[in-house]
Amino acid sequence: MLSPKVSIIVPVYNTVRYLVDCIKSLENLDFDSYEVIFIDNNSNDGSFKILKNIKKKNFRIYRNKKNYGQSYSLNKGVGLSRAPFVAIMDSDDICLPNRIKDSYDFLKNNQDYTLVAGKSDTINSSGKILRKRRFTLDPDLLKVRILIDNPISHTTVMFKKSILIKYGGYSTNFNFTQDYHLFSKIILDNLKVKILNKNFTLVRKHSNQQSFRNRKKQLIENLKISLENIKKKNKNIKNYLSFIKLLIFSESEKFERLRISQKKKLVNDFLIKTFANDKLRFYFCSLIFSRKINLEKKLKLNFLMSYFLKNNLMFFKKELALRFCKSILNIIF
Repeated sequence: MLSPKVSIIVPVYNTVRYLVDCIKSLENLDFDSYEVIFIDNNSNDGSFKILKNIKKKNFRIYRNKKNYGQSYSLNKGVGLSRAPFVAIMDSDDICLPNRIKDSYDFLKNNQDYTLVAGKSDTINSSGKILRKRRFTLDPDLLKVRILIDNPISHTTVMFKKSILIKYGGYSTNFNFTQDYHLFSKIILDNLKVKILNKNFTLVRKHSNQQSFRNRKKQLIENLKISLENIKKKNKNIKNYLSFIKLLIFSESEKFERLRISQKKKLVNDFLIKTFANDKLRFYFCSLIFSRKINLEKKLKLNFLMSYFLKNNLMFFKKELALRFCKSILNIIF
């Protein structure tokens, strides 16, 4: 029996309401050589019953004896995969028909890249599009964003299997951000990744998903990974812990107690010691101030306009211009 070109790994846990739609989307791909590996993490809502009724020969079904967590299921899927390329899919999302073919073609034709991903719009529990999401496509900007958050939609990713094996798969130390941790290692090791300007999946937002029910725990894990990432650029991480907490949690009691002059000095020192040039500092300021964080408006404006001037009133990337404009609007309103 010939091995498939792509293995698609789908961890499943209590997504009975959405699982059929996910399965149907995986049955209708514009690609002719793939297997789907479902790893049921001991669901108790009828999800496994749906999986057992699947008749397609290239769909393989496995069930864990108990709930071992997402990382375990992902790593089990990688171990069971037979293809040289591995794609990840969430069991409550919808895979678009072009996703696997476009990803495979890119990695096959660009063998120096380790992974490829795409864009994903957000849908609600009924499948209605809630938001057209924007993604960071530029590799230099990815290296900045990865310091404080995950810029890649996990459910759009395809890896070289060899890379997953090299990095030991997904860390079991993280229950909610194992993808962010893995992407961080790959990107900060300067391996080549590509985010295609193509829609690959529809990502469902609903009240029963882990990221919704465990938001605080997810942010705590995010902070741990961010600290590891920033430390690779700036060894004096302890000096900026209160500021980094502000970036992750949108508030930081210790940072907020500082005088404005102290805040300005701390942020300025962080920018200078973490980023190699004013272009990256300008992008980072536009990135963090385009979000809601508890920092005085005049400080935000000071940093934005200072780096705008240092960059000769020019935007070197389209995304920078968009984030700068959003930051200004946040300050005004």
